[in-house]
Amino acid sequence: MDHLTCDRCGCGLLIGDNVRYEMTVEVKAAYDPMELTDDDLDIDHRAEMARLIARMESLSEEEAMDQVFRRMTFDLCARCQKAYLMNPWGAATRGNG
Repeated sequence: MDHLTCDRCGCGLLIGDNVRYEMTVEVKAAYDPMELTDDDLDIDHRAEMARLIARMESLSEEEAMDQVFRRMTFDLCARCQKAYLMNPWGAATRGNG
């Protein structure tokens, strides 16, 4: 995002148009509310934490963060902003059932 070119098509921004668009995308882990059971309380929590830490040691900082939260910001020209709003997925969409 350099504020000079569209991150989607590469055209120059503010050349012929007096507006550019910023698009922010957030992707975050969605956790459902937990319901604790007796089995949950019987877990060896220290061993579980050690297992999770060992699993995370093989990840880079960026990989670990991407599993929880990621925010990306892009510059768009007017044409790409309109195209994005018409079809944010950029491909044929499937129905929700």
